[in-house]
Amino acid sequence: MAKTVRKEPESCDPKTKRSPAGRRSGGPRTALGKNRSKYNARTHGIFSKVVVLDGESQSEFDAQLAGLHEHFRPVGAFEDGLVEILAVTRWRQRRLLVAALESLDQELEKLRNYKTERVSVLQKRMELESLRRSVPDSPRLDQLLRYSTNLERTIDRTLSLLERAQRVRLGQPVAPSINVNVSS
Repeated sequence: MAKTVRKEPESCDPKTKRSPAGRRSGGPRTALGKNRSKYNARTHGIFSKVVVLDGESQSEFDAQLAGLHEHFRPVGAFEDGLVEILAVTRWRQRRLLVAALESLDQELEKLRNYKTERVSVLQKRMELESLRRSVPDSPRLDQLLRYSTNLERTIDRTLSLLERAQRVRLGQPVAPSINVNVSS
């Protein structure tokens, strides 16, 4: 049986196997494009590259950062960086709570709007029960819960790193790190 050989189109780059259009992609190149793209993750703003978004208080963030600096008293660039990561992650966690509350408000508004509709009592009762069950299972709330878990893990890891770094700096005993991997 003859072996068929698939030939790449001549318009493809043989090194990257990409078409000319694919070679051009790779993100924004100009300063204007880069400035615009840093707001791409603004659906909730949880993972936006910009720390303090429009409508948020820069002074509140600065106060939180100052409070964390006062609490942890970081020494050196490494510890200072960890405190900044902690401040940014806590700020995003705050933003997450706002997004979750907005999502719940939308779901409650759906329930309120439903109550104003004129439907038979039995049908109304069955649909309200169905809506009540669907609120916690909302895909947006599930996504926000995953974001929350991600942020909590980041805070936990950052605090652990910061505590270890400070103990090493102060010459205090450092317990070995414990990693437990659970698979099902």
